[in-house]
Amino acid sequence: MNGNLYQQRPLSDTSFFQKLFKQVPQENAVIELNNLLAAKPVLNISQRDIEAIEGKYRLNLRKEFKLNLEEFYAVYLNHCLADKVINDDELKELNHLKQVLYLDDKTIDKLHTKLGEIIYKKSFREAVADGRLTKAEEDFLAKLETTLRLPKQLADKISSETRTAFVENYVAQMVADQRLSPAEEQELQAIACSLNVNIQLNDQTKEQLGKLKLYWALENLDLPVIQPDIAIQKSEVCHVKISNVNWHELRSVRQRVSYSGYSTSFKLAKGFYLRSGSYQPQSYSVDTMKLIDTGTLYLTNKRIIFTGMKKNANIRIDKILDFTPHTDGVAIGRETGKSPTLQMAQNADIFCIILERLLNER
Repeated sequence: MNGNLYQQRPLSDTSFFQKLFKQVPQENAVIELNNLLAAKPVLNISQRDIEAIEGKYRLNLRKEFKLNLEEFYAVYLNHCLADKVINDDELKELNHLKQVLYLDDKTIDKLHTKLGEIIYKKSFREAVADGRLTKAEEDFLAKLETTLRLPKQLADKISSETRTAFVENYVAQMVADQRLSPAEEQELQAIACSLNVNIQLNDQTKEQLGKLKLYWALENLDLPVIQPDIAIQKSEVCHVKISNVNWHELRSVRQRVSYSGYSTSFKLAKGFYLRSGSYQPQSYSVDTMKLIDTGTLYLTNKRIIFTGMKKNANIRIDKILDFTPHTDGVAIGRETGKSPTLQMAQNADIFCIILERLLNER
């Protein structure tokens, strides 16, 4: 019996006019076939059982309910493929079901391909989930391809798309993590080798990965050291130099209001009016970001040094309370004095990463 696959269903009620003309609901033919499959083992269902249903309802199941017949077969096929293997008994049952349901070879191939594609894709994804495709997994997939009766072209397409998608997703995850360590880079190469995928990256992704490798190095390896073109202390080393940096500070600006109040006019004499409302000047102050100077920025292990066109300034690392990174600069919070915002056209990310490391290591 196939009660777990096909559930018994009640027949549809006969309408008033069907009773009047001694007709029966034709959809009950499909329900009776379903109930037959639920009540008997497949091999015990005969052609006569099917013909009896057709005779009772005076119809041809092949012509009027072809899609339902295909669905009955697909349900049983899916059941047989639950363990991804079709044994001899299941093959015999499927062939018998094909005969009693009047399904031709073309239809059977279509159903196997449609269902097999879903199962094969799922199995291939499971096989490469760890980024490796072993010989045992390859043999299993090859056997499954045969079991599912998949066309070679379709199986190859699924294989290529699944392997390539895994590598692309791995690269996307590395970009999302915002760091790329040597171990992760080696793992990517190992995955590509095992899955036989040629890594093809566009220029934008290559640039992103290159920057993420640099970020990891700045956080974990020795910081770069450059020879500055300014004098620094003997115990001081310079890590970064950035030109064309704008030094901004918050400054209070007075805003003047010359009139307030409701206005109306009173005529005192010909051509002379007295206007109501106060003309007493009023003002208030607002904080606004003001450009103080433009110059070159240096970051050493001890200080932020700024050499501007108007003046020079420096901020000791141990006097920095916090900082806020921006895509085009950084806002520095310091213990005393004005807290500047340094605007730079390039390398703001590198400056912030090194500054954060220096602050953590102080």
